[in-house]
Amino acid sequence: MERLRAVEFSRDWGLPLFSLPADENILKATAELKDKNNHSFSYQFTNYHRSDNYNGFQNAIYHIVNWKGWQMNNQFITTNYNAADNKGSYLRPVIDISKQLNNFKKWRLGVRYALEQNAAKDKNLDTLLLGSFSFDSYAIYLKSDETKKNKYGITFFTRSDKYPVGKNFIRGDRSLNLNLQTELLANPKRQFYLNTTFRKLQVVNSAVSKQKEDKTILGRAEYVMNEWKGLLTGNVLYEVGAGQEQRRDFAYLEVPAGQGQYAWIDYNNDGVQQLNEFELAAFQDQAKFIRVLTPTNDFIKANFVTFNYRLDISPRAILNAQNLKGMKKFLSRLNLVTSLQTNKKSIAQGSFEFNPFKYGVSDTALITSFSDFLNIFSFNRFSSKWGFDLSNHRTNGKSLLTYGYESRKLNDWLLKYRWNLSRSILLTLNGRKGTNALYTPQFANRNYQLSIYSIEPTINFIRGTSFRIVTSYKLENKKNLPIYGTERSTSNAINIESKYNILQSTSINAKFTFNNIDYNSSPNTTVSYIMLDGLLPGKNFLWELGLSKRLINNLELNFNYNGRKAGTANTVHVGRVGITALF
Repeated sequence: MERLRAVEFSRDWGLPLFSLPADENILKATAELKDKNNHSFSYQFTNYHRSDNYNGFQNAIYHIVNWKGWQMNNQFITTNYNAADNKGSYLRPVIDISKQLNNFKKWRLGVRYALEQNAAKDKNLDTLLLGSFSFDSYAIYLKSDETKKNKYGITFFTRSDKYPVGKNFIRGDRSLNLNLQTELLANPKRQFYLNTTFRKLQVVNSAVSKQKEDKTILGRAEYVMNEWKGLLTGNVLYEVGAGQEQRRDFAYLEVPAGQGQYAWIDYNNDGVQQLNEFELAAFQDQAKFIRVLTPTNDFIKANFVTFNYRLDISPRAILNAQNLKGMKKFLSRLNLVTSLQTNKKSIAQGSFEFNPFKYGVSDTALITSFSDFLNIFSFNRFSSKWGFDLSNHRTNGKSLLTYGYESRKLNDWLLKYRWNLSRSILLTLNGRKGTNALYTPQFANRNYQLSIYSIEPTINFIRGTSFRIVTSYKLENKKNLPIYGTERSTSNAINIESKYNILQSTSINAKFTFNNIDYNSSPNTTVSYIMLDGLLPGKNFLWELGLSKRLINNLELNFNYNGRKAGTANTVHVGRVGITALF
């Protein structure tokens, strides 16, 4: 949705971030002088009036010059406002002057000055409010020719902050900053982006500044490639930074059923919601809670490093002739995708952290950590007859919360084989060998490490574009690591799913699942909820029925009914009706 106003509209007029609704009147008038040499001078007057006794006046002067390599982009904006309880002024001058150096490959050298001073005063006390602020910055920059595809730039700037004390602003700190930028885009096969800033903060007056002297760095580098006509494509991203990190706390808030992500399982039957009793909901009707992260007043000096890459190797890009034979034909059927995403924040120990692989999940210096490693090997991927995919997916995560560390681990080996018997019948076979683990030292009852094995053959029958039916049988075995428990489960599930399209406006879908689970432990624990996928030992029945009707071109009506009979528990019926607008 388009914003009604500029992002900083409230800030420009000295208003709080969230203001109560009021009748508003805005009067604006503008006059401009401009010649053929791109020299312009403009003046703008604005009056902003609200029915809650707020009245503001803004005067803005803009001066733009582009003449013989010289560029100027200057402005002077002053705002005066009067509200029910306070009054103030907001001053914002900017001076930006640069010159193109024709004898130095048309590089541009420039200087910039900016000031922002918002002085809001209490009408009764005539003192500056705590929300008042003032800072100024000076910058000098050197940039390469902007018409070239390869661009370079270096900027040095200093910023000084002042804080409200009584009736005056007192300087508290100053920062020295160096920024480097590079964009190498001339070669369409290899592109490189770099943007990095080094910052040194100096505290001038510790009595008014809450900052501490510090050195920080923030950098981002990305390399994108497309080699040998698409045989090798991919990108590499690296980010590094340092700063303050808040310890995080969270709470679970109840929302209407189906609109949350978490389910509350009262494991100890005391009727009290506790942090170790919430799980990711297995069914939509159980999703009654959302998790809200809240900041705390406890800060940690932290370093963060991000490293991502993705590589696609596709021999078909160069071996695409129709008459290939032998080894070339074999290689053309191969496809390999590998990707890695890592993001780590660690406790700063006096220096910056540049190595994204320094810490393991078990290292206590970590604040948060996440890694996702995926490899997919495909054979005959583009064949309409048969093919298979072999993949390995590993994720590791660790978070420092107010009650301690929480770590998660997932390691899955997946094999998917497909065989088209005809245009109407497709056979697939899915196999899985994996590990799913959660480690929470604070809550011993939540710890588990599951070994998972499953196999699922599936038959798909498709009749044109109007009818489809899918049936499958899934055998799954789960076993907890002995150090965490002796839980075992064996699941035998039969699934039937179909969809029928009536003309182009209506579709009916139905699904039925029978799952017989053999489980050797108590069904009212965190481990059991994960192992049983929210079901119960014994016979489990799940069914679903849906109807979608296109009313007009961009309006769709949906009816959904879900039922569940888990073990000896009562039957659950859930019905939903919704209207979807398609734009």
